Amino acid sequence: MKLCVCAIAFVALAMGQEPAPELKHVIVPQPHGGRGVYLAAQSIERGVEYPTVVKLSGNVEIKTPVCLPALKKGANMVCDGEMVVHADEAEFHEDTGQIEAHGNVTVTPLKHRD
Repeated sequence: MKLCVCAIAFVALAMGQEPAPELKHVIVPQPHGGRGVYLAAQSIERGVEYPTVVKLSGNVEIKTPVCLPALKKGANMVCDGEMVVHADEAEFHEDTGQIEAHGNVTVTPLKHRD
């Protein structure tokens, strides 16, 4: 069985198909101290200063927590799940959490965590 898998991989490489580049991962902390925003892409460029705009390209995935105030005004925030954005390219603004997505974009507004 292992011989077949190796042979298939060799044939794919011999035909000029390169394996997809591995994704890079970054977790950006939130100003209010909640769960960070998860960023993944084939290329991630981030400025030296904080806050900055993080530029992502290639198989972009951004997971940001979905937090709502608890029952009464002034109560703590309750985070349950995350919004997930997939795109070809995106910019993530660390100071505001704004996402500018480009290319083939899909948004899952609320995905509950497992």
